[in-house]
Amino acid sequence: MKVAFWIISSLAGLAALVVVVGLLLPATRTGQADRVVKATPAQVKAAILDKASQPSWRPELAKVEVQSATNWTETTQKGEVITFELMAQTEEMLQMRFTSSYGYHGQWEGRLVPTPSGGTHIFVTEQATTPSPIGRIMSRLFFDPKAFASAYLDALEQETARRSTRDAS
Repeated sequence: MKVAFWIISSLAGLAALVVVVGLLLPATRTGQADRVVKATPAQVKAAILDKASQPSWRPELAKVEVQSATNWTETTQKGEVITFELMAQTEEMLQMRFTSSYGYHGQWEGRLVPTPSGGTHIFVTEQATTPSPIGRIMSRLFFDPKAFASAYLDALEQETARRSTRDAS
């Protein structure tokens, strides 16, 4: 009986420690990346806003369901469902907010700066807020927002190059 009590007490203490550590972690994390792309800002923006085509050039996506020009849902290969809303759009900037079925929400911003060579310097900032203390720990173990933003820009750069080649022929 004493052994069972110690096991249960130890597990309860460990669970409490995990919750306390999670509560001490900041709820919001930010990832930033930038890249120079050999495409005009209009071409880069067109690729970003062509939501229906994204599963063909973003390998982590299983499907995209477009509800309107400003609202869509992405489903990842892992089954996560993320709803997006386009909040603002200018020639040099896009802003979106999102909510994930995995319990986090946030904002995405892309700034598009023309380069003298005719390309675009794109700056991406993604902020994700995870309210759950356990979710905060899990996000730190399994998700790096800077690496995600960088991987997104890798795929975007390849897609804009593919589109430029297609349009040139």
